[in-house]
Amino acid sequence: MIEFARKDLRENGYACLPALIDHEWLVRLREDLAASIERCRRVQLENGITQRTEQTAHHIPETDNGFIDLLGRFGEWGVIELLQEMLGGPAILNSFGGLNNLNSTNAYVRNVHRDVRSWSAESIQMAQVLVLLDDFTADNGATLFLAGSHRTPDKPADAEFESTASKALGKAGSLYLFDSRIWHAAGVNLTEGPRRCLTLTFTRSYLKPQFDYCRALGEAFCQKQTSDIQQLLGWYARTPSNLHEWYQPEDQRFYRKNQG
Repeated sequence: MIEFARKDLRENGYACLPALIDHEWLVRLREDLAASIERCRRVQLENGITQRTEQTAHHIPETDNGFIDLLGRFGEWGVIELLQEMLGGPAILNSFGGLNNLNSTNAYVRNVHRDVRSWSAESIQMAQVLVLLDDFTADNGATLFLAGSHRTPDKPADAEFESTASKALGKAGSLYLFDSRIWHAAGVNLTEGPRRCLTLTFTRSYLKPQFDYCRALGEAFCQKQTSDIQQLLGWYARTPSNLHEWYQPEDQRFYRKNQG
């Protein structure tokens, strides 16, 4: 499965790892996403950030939901290995969000876009993981990818994108990995049901993440995690804020030497 994924990532810019999450775990992740969307919506409304943000949630890992456990399975599934190969070194979490693409919403993710703003032909700056919490079908707004567009700097015309993009179809519990340079968009949900997913982005350790997950989750929580989870949360790529944090033995430094 990993070899097929490598080939698809090189040629198309995206690849599917099918049916990794079982039904019981999917139920929990759906419940956690619903709670996160509700929590984020309260803050969106309080701060007046309501333009095309409905049913979206950002930076959702907390100490009492299942999203950290999901990161903990990435090593077993080969996701960490693929992320490292894509990025050319250790990866850290840049952002962790989620979306329920209902037929009644018109969230910004329906725009044709890519999630890295600066074009870099020579290297991947960001890699992404899309976690399917529902079946992605031809009718319920599956994500659209323009295969091979990770190799071209120019945004395609909407008509070209609509006529040539492929739908990321798959069963709930599947994962899609993709190069953040690829042009993509959420499809239109023509059904009455939900189309839920989690959206994660990863970068090299020396790039600034969108959110300080280590500070948000707390030092005590992070110290209890496995080394794989600590790596993904950015525990080995923190920024010291005083001289006592700066002057530390090598194995306790905030920014470790193997991070690039």
